[in-house]
Amino acid sequence: MALLRNQVVSLTIATLTPLHIGAGRQLAANLDYYVDGEATLVIDANTVLDLVVDTWQQRRVPYEEQLRRFQEELAQEEERLRQAEERLRRQIEQFETHPPRRTDEYERQAHRLRDEARRLKERRQRLAERYALPPQPDDAGDLLPPELIAGSTLDQLVEGGLLPLDRLRERAQVNGRPLVRYALNGRPPSGDIYEQIKDVADRLYLPGSSLKGAIRSALAWDAAERLAGAALQQAIEKGSKNADDAIDQAVFLGAQRAQRRINSTVRDVLRALRISDSAPVAAAPDLLAVRIYRSRSAQGLIALEAIPAELEFRMTLQIERYPFESQAARNVIDFGDWQRRLQPDALAAACRRRAASLIDGELAYFDRQTDAVEPIRFYTNLRARLERMDAHSFLLPVGWGAGWRSKTLDNRLRDGKYESAFVEIVRRHTLKKHKSAGFRPGDIFPETRKIIMRGALPWRPMGWVEVRIG
Repeated sequence: MALLRNQVVSLTIATLTPLHIGAGRQLAANLDYYVDGEATLVIDANTVLDLVVDTWQQRRVPYEEQLRRFQEELAQEEERLRQAEERLRRQIEQFETHPPRRTDEYERQAHRLRDEARRLKERRQRLAERYALPPQPDDAGDLLPPELIAGSTLDQLVEGGLLPLDRLRERAQVNGRPLVRYALNGRPPSGDIYEQIKDVADRLYLPGSSLKGAIRSALAWDAAERLAGAALQQAIEKGSKNADDAIDQAVFLGAQRAQRRINSTVRDVLRALRISDSAPVAAAPDLLAVRIYRSRSAQGLIALEAIPAELEFRMTLQIERYPFESQAARNVIDFGDWQRRLQPDALAAACRRRAASLIDGELAYFDRQTDAVEPIRFYTNLRARLERMDAHSFLLPVGWGAGWRSKTLDNRLRDGKYESAFVEIVRRHTLKKHKSAGFRPGDIFPETRKIIMRGALPWRPMGWVEVRIG
């Protein structure tokens, strides 16, 4: 049997707006990053620990010097105490030889001498206690600075001199490791920063799974015109975690011809579509201030890292031929016309249709807002860009903040015959949280957007990219 080689094409992805794909963790203020003026320095915690300990060790006084100073201080105190005791002895002799004649003056001087004798006795006792507790040699490699044990923040370590600011600013290396992983321009609008996914060298890249997920959503939307009403009804009846299973299976699962039970993952046609991770790029992440726009319950801005706009990534797309062209495979699962629909030009066309619908919906949404001049300008230009595209290019939003619409069937669920089912889905699965029960046919959904802010005004949406095939 002739070997069926996979179809392989190259992809060039250009970011049109900042794109965030989370690393699954947050950078904590004053622990993972330090703000220096208008720069946010993301530090390597292990390297900072090494530098703090090294600085502390260099400051420490050797044991011999500690002992010498201790003995010197005690000798000085011993001499001061001896002189005070001698003065008191002479004063007592003077008092006993020539006591005051007046009774009140006698009592006053006697009381003063007794108090002074008591204070000198207490000083002598404290001196004896200090003699009994000389400084002890310690294991220099086993101790940590008290500031670290007390949980000092980066600010406090800098102020205390244990973390020299000039070493941070010059991005110094300690024991061959960089002190600062990378620097962000600007100051975070809130405490913790959601971290962007990066490779092991802290370089930005675009995961193939993120782009494939966006393409999958676009293909599902494009195919959903033929969606059976029964699949939508199952979304009402099932739990929130598997409400979309029937819809997903109706779109992507091939028809089973074999008698044996076949796992749904094997029957999923998009297992034949593979997209590689991109090569990393040498660029620092953007530091963004993002607001949940038009939300009355969300407070403050969200700080996050993102891939900047106007960066290009190279990726590879592979389409397997075996599931479509091998008779043995077709005897088990029939994927219908999906081989044609996964061809680069057909795939790009489906994604362009999805992008056009998303852009029109966002323009309609922002046209209702009085402060959305910049988002309207962006989407107007994006629509013009889409209209100029050739058959080998398309637009899509990718990653966090792209919005509910981009990751669902969106307006396909709101065609006239499906509107009542969609209302029931919103209510049953509380998609509007505490407002779900009051959702009615024709109501706006969703009401909010995640939008990048410039000052007090909305500026750009998240994650729009242009993909060029081949």
